[in-house]
Amino acid sequence: MVKSELNRASVAVLALGHGVTDLYANFLAALLPVFESSFHLSKTLIGVMVFIVGVSGSLFQVVFGYLGDKWGRRLFLVPGPALAGIFMCLIGLSPSFVILIFLLLIGGMGVSAFHPHAASAAGDMAGDKRDIGLSVFMTVGTVGYATGPMVAVALMSSVGPAGMPSASIAGIATSILLYKYAIPEERQTRTRNSVSVLKVIRPQLKPLAILCAIVVLRSTATIVFGNFLSLLAKQRGLSLMVGGSILFLFSLSTALGTFFGGHISSRMSRKKMLMYSLLLSSPLLLALIHANGAWFVILLILSGAMLSCSNPVNLAIAQELIPESASTASSIMMGLGWGIAAIFAMVFGVLADLFGGDVVPAMSIAASLPVFATITAIPLPRK
Repeated sequence: MVKSELNRASVAVLALGHGVTDLYANFLAALLPVFESSFHLSKTLIGVMVFIVGVSGSLFQVVFGYLGDKWGRRLFLVPGPALAGIFMCLIGLSPSFVILIFLLLIGGMGVSAFHPHAASAAGDMAGDKRDIGLSVFMTVGTVGYATGPMVAVALMSSVGPAGMPSASIAGIATSILLYKYAIPEERQTRTRNSVSVLKVIRPQLKPLAILCAIVVLRSTATIVFGNFLSLLAKQRGLSLMVGGSILFLFSLSTALGTFFGGHISSRMSRKKMLMYSLLLSSPLLLALIHANGAWFVILLILSGAMLSCSNPVNLAIAQELIPESASTASSIMMGLGWGIAAIFAMVFGVLADLFGGDVVPAMSIAASLPVFATITAIPLPRK
């Protein structure tokens, strides 16, 4: 019983860390107009900032996941939220564009350092309920990511750039909690004595590649809709506030799907769960683009939830394929997959320009990506 309670407490602390870290990770999105005006930035330089955050906050997870499996997870997991909080809360005080890039780079590295090891630890602490534990972990992170822009705007409006660093206290406090409660003592050195990471991955390279491809396709659709829905609202003559509300609701619906996806997959075949949710999300996304009024809200919630249902499933399968290097598996799914998706998502901006600025054709193409993800999942084993 004590061990069970300890596991629940550990998953709760890890989920809290995920929410706080992802909250900081999404500060930049809300403050882009501020930096554009203060530094007189072109759209290209704004793209550079977004790219820096994407690389340091996602692709670097592969590096930190590999190193953590060799040297120990705590070395990277614990300082992650503090680094993200301190440096992301300092961006408002940046006196130049170069320093701003430096702050974003280090803050993003804090995000990357936390994610793969927290995800693998959450899977371990959940025991035989890995899907449920990961769904809780990922849901809280998604909620944090969704509320990040709102918190950043509220801080900028209430305390201004000079007061924003005080918000880093949440990240520092979270790192202290992680140090005390995240990984029980008997598991702290597990990864230090593991065999060669590359040797472990090689036999599972094919299923890992399939899972990564699924993440890339699904995440590209998620990123495109997460960015273009506000542009679609503007295209329809709706206010900026309405567009922001739409984005917030879509993000919360993905959190809802992530939570229930883990619970549903624990009661049915993971492969079926993966394929059905992806296949159903495409028609829902297509219908959403052309819907209005109450139907738009309903489809917004359903499509976001269905699109994200397979998130914990992907992660759970990857971790169980290479349990000796679960942090590396997590980094491939959460870091490499999302990082590549962020790069691909930029192509859809070019597509929108080719259609005269109309985002509907580009979003329609993005809506078809989950179908290709479903086809990609066919070779996965049934168990």
